[in-house]
Amino acid sequence: HLQVTESVNPVTEVKERRESLLFPRYHQYQAVTQLVETARSEGAGKKYLIQHSAGSGKTNSIAWLAHRLSSLHDAQDEKMFDSVVVITDRTVLDDQLQEAIFQIDHKQGMVVPIGDRIKTGTTGSFTSKSQALADALEKRAPIIIVTIQTFPFALQAMTGSNALQGRRFAIIADEAHSSQTGMAAAT
Repeated sequence: HLQVTESVNPVTEVKERRESLLFPRYHQYQAVTQLVETARSEGAGKKYLIQHSAGSGKTNSIAWLAHRLSSLHDAQDEKMFDSVVVITDRTVLDDQLQEAIFQIDHKQGMVVPIGDRIKTGTTGSFTSKSQALADALEKRAPIIIVTIQTFPFALQAMTGSNALQGRRFAIIADEAHSSQTGMAAAT
């Protein structure tokens, strides 16, 4: 995908824009491809673990995986997952993931971030994270990004809502640890 970064030159104070064409490294390509093929053949309800060392491109691996799972179809051309929920443990990673996924697909509504306060409509009113999450799940938002603190609301919404009964979700949990980071994908 085309990665676009913007920064302000500290000397000239001119906004600079850099574009880089990113290709997955072998371990990223292999991880994403194997998870997608396994999800296609085994269906929902399985758990997988991918480990990345710090700086190995975990954010892009998650973005590519989320994008691929959101459009994955089975042999009968049925969509495999109603939504892909990406869970992060820090707001900084939440923002990085949103940007990485958005750069892969620019369609409006492709990525729904569940932030602290979510503005509704043109009235300027705000809704809670749990309500915004429930709405995104019910509307079958392709990719939903939440922090770990919001995830209990996701589980509650998925199991307690009649509107969500029978739906399938892919869950990608980004969990950072001291020297290594893991990416767990539950489908």
